[in-house]
This record gives sequence, C-alpha cells and structure tokens, in this order.
Amino acid sequence: MRLILLRHGEAGFDAAKDELRSLTDNGRFQLRQLLQQHSQELAGVQRIVHSPYIRTCQTAGLVREVQPVDSESLNLLIPDSSPQRVVNWLGEQSDDSLLLVTHQPLIGLLVSLLCEGDLTRPEPMLPGAMAIIELAFPAAGLGQLQKLLR
Repeated sequence: MRLILLRHGEAGFDAAKDELRSLTDNGRFQLRQLLQQHSQELAGVQRIVHSPYIRTCQTAGLVREVQPVDSESLNLLIPDSSPQRVVNWLGEQSDDSLLLVTHQPLIGLLVSLLCEGDLTRPEPMLPGAMAIIELAFPAAGLGQLQKLLR
C-alpha cells in the first residue's frame, strides 16, 4: 500500500470550536501550490479519507481539484485519536494508494509508528506537510518513508 499522509493547511483561530476552524486564504494558497507541484505524487490515489473537522474537509476538497477521486469523512482521524487504531483500520483497507488528511498530533505519531515502530519520535508535520509511506502491510515499523514534502 502506498499511504500519503497530509496535514490540513493553515487554519484560522476565529471559530467557536476547534472542529469549526477553517483554512485561511494563505493556507489555501500554500496547499494549492504544494498539490500542483507534487501532483505526480497524487497520481494513482484511489480514495481520500479525512477527519470530519472543517479544515480537513476543505483540504480534501483541494486535493480533489488535482486528483478527482472519492473522499469520505472518518471520525478516527481527529487530532487525539489512537495511532494504533488507525493502523488497525488501515489493515482492513484494500486500496493500493490511499490519502489520509488529518491533524497533529495524530499525523506525526502515525509517521513514527509506521516507520520507526514506536511513538517516541513523532514527526513534526507542519500545516500542509505531506508524508509518503510505502507499506507491504500496515503495521508498526513496516513502513518506508519515501518522501516528506513541506
């Protein structure tokens, strides 16, 4: 499985709840640039799965402008979810290439768990950062980090 992990773009702080924070104009601009520059990396993505938070839904929408595939929301991808539960969920998926749009601290912990086998060194994924991981099977320590794009 080719797994692409994308942290949502820069979001504002003007919402009543964290779930309702939306992308800033700058966040949209930076994401569009990243996605256009690396559109070849997105070729072959079969599905986009994102958290239900507004900023990840908007980020997934921007990805779909470059790679028009189905997208769906998954509560498992909220910021404080268990990385191991996400890895277990990945093991149930049949996609050859899957893109997840999520948040810190989850995304940094996922990179660490999949590629290092533990949670001791989470990857400091900034807004709009993308990690590409090759997995023979989704399990702790079996991932090979191919690229880290910022």
